[in-house]
Amino acid sequence: MEGTLLQSMNLQELFRVVWTTFSVYLSVLTIVGGGFLLVDIYHRPRWVLKYKIQKGKNLMIEKSRLWSLINNILVNSTVVLLPGAVVFYLLLKWRGSDLSFTPPSTTVFLVHMLGFMMIEEIGFYYAHRLLHTSFLYKRIHKKHHEWTAPIGLTAVYAHPVEMLLSNLIPFLCGPLIFGSNLVTTLWWFAIAFSVTIIHHSGYHLPLLPSPEFHDFHHLKFTGNYGVLGVLDRLHDTDKVFRESSRFKKHRLIFSAKALT
Repeated sequence: MEGTLLQSMNLQELFRVVWTTFSVYLSVLTIVGGGFLLVDIYHRPRWVLKYKIQKGKNLMIEKSRLWSLINNILVNSTVVLLPGAVVFYLLLKWRGSDLSFTPPSTTVFLVHMLGFMMIEEIGFYYAHRLLHTSFLYKRIHKKHHEWTAPIGLTAVYAHPVEMLLSNLIPFLCGPLIFGSNLVTTLWWFAIAFSVTIIHHSGYHLPLLPSPEFHDFHHLKFTGNYGVLGVLDRLHDTDKVFRESSRFKKHRLIFSAKALT
């Protein structure tokens, strides 16, 4: 039928959007996730180690565990994320989004970013809580919690169903709802994915977002389901965290001194 989505699909444009989207993912995974992994394996630079949240954990990562992590990332990247990028392109076309590399105005960029953050908070919080129900936790989410002291790359260590349900869909909803252009969307991917890796890094470094909130979730297996903490406060699912000593450390560090 004339004018359908598939008929309007441009293969060259499809390749360009999917390739740039996936390239941003791979770049962040390699630079940010790989950077933290080098610290975990080689303990260099030494000064980073004093910012370790769970002291004494993951000082020696077993090869079998590391290969299991890498294998899972490869599976999720090829089975979930790459096909997801193709579907995302089709949805952007349906939404009528600008898929050129024309930058948005500063105001539009900032408003959309704020909207993305709130949409991701809502989507991730409720999907994450759903995964902590007994049925889904044992069958799906338990895999992600194998790492009670997470490292950066465990941001994408998950069952493929979880990767789709709680990681990918809330992540993509913002640009689709706002009809954002490609430049805004790519910046969102780069920033949000970098923050996700930092939240799993296990290091509370100066001038970077605090990982204390999500690290505590991995340690205790419950509570702290969101990203920003807004819905956790609303539903009182951060109560244990707020009553712990870790809550006082959950802030941006502006000095070189590690929190104790």
